Amino acid sequence: MENQWAICHVDSSFDASLLGNRGSQWHWFHSRDDLIEYLLNEYIYLLADAGELDEEQAESARERFELLIEQSHDDTVLAEQLNDLTDSLRRIVWFGTLAQLAEIDDEFANALRSYFWNDYGDNEDDPEAAVPEELWPEFADTIDEFLIEGEYC
Repeated sequence: MENQWAICHVDSSFDASLLGNRGSQWHWFHSRDDLIEYLLNEYIYLLADAGELDEEQAESARERFELLIEQSHDDTVLAEQLNDLTDSLRRIVWFGTLAQLAEIDDEFANALRSYFWNDYGDNEDDPEAAVPEELWPEFADTIDEFLIEGEYC
């Protein structure tokens, strides 16, 4: 399976626990550039709708996003900075590659791996263990179910 980029963001504008998936949206991208394009051309307008921004305010927010993206050299820091700007609207809970999701020590990634290993029935000794590349397709297939049933917010 290709090591695609992904973003997951959840609705923070109301009690999203009323929704089955906490208002989460998961998107796959072929490259980081495609993900950045999504942030600037779709995500920002999703936020504008949630925050009831007019066109001028939305464009100003887009410019701030562009500046943060240009200045940031660390995707984790970038996600945190974007979350600071979008407080009480939406929150990015994952921004990275499938390989990172399968390996790194991150609250969301750890919760997803734990959910995967519980469902997959392997690795009881280390429920947050890295997922080997040969299991990435199965790992990716559990994401939608995890967003509905998992504990990550």
